[in-house]
Amino acid sequence: MKAVKVVPGCLVLESGTGSGSLTTSLARAVAPTGQVYTFDFHEQRAASAREDFERTGLSSLVTVGVRDVQGEGFPEEFCGLVDSVFLDLPQPWLAIPSAGKMLKQDGILCSFSPCIEQVQHSSETLRSNFTDIRTFEVLLRTYEVREGKMDSSQGDEGDSLGSLPCKRRQRLSEGSNQHETSSSPTAMAKPSGEARGHTGYLTFARLKCF
Repeated sequence: MKAVKVVPGCLVLESGTGSGSLTTSLARAVAPTGQVYTFDFHEQRAASAREDFERTGLSSLVTVGVRDVQGEGFPEEFCGLVDSVFLDLPQPWLAIPSAGKMLKQDGILCSFSPCIEQVQHSSETLRSNFTDIRTFEVLLRTYEVREGKMDSSQGDEGDSLGSLPCKRRQRLSEGSNQHETSSSPTAMAKPSGEARGHTGYLTFARLKCF
């Protein structure tokens, strides 16, 4: 899979400006000579984001537009000129055909969706003009870390908090002066039993070369 093209000098389109946090990261990545055009269908939200970019000094890198990309597509003026497109929309498959027209050959599309059904529908649409379609789950996983004791006779399964990471175990076993007794305290970790928040999915695809 080819890496997402977000480097200095790139032209990037985004739909679903929201709070502008991703837009800010994109602007910093394409600086000083690139440009990010971001669109949101909600006029008040777009105006708020525009004010934020002016206040943070990013207005020279970011242009905010009010547009329903799902219904209207991206502006035709960007056709074939864009390095990457980012979608954060409830129905991204409606914007994918337009995004394909905007991208340069080998351009990259990235779509964020909170539900796997959205991913499935988007992937079906992507197959027409895109390749290297891959999806990654974005899941916040908290770990509990505390000091504990592990009996060497119990091996990797000896403590309810889980065993030491492989590299940690290797370091402890190397060298004559790095021996731990069975009663020596050590940092133990395990995934938290309670998962808070919602997962999400990032789908990447590369425009086919025709």
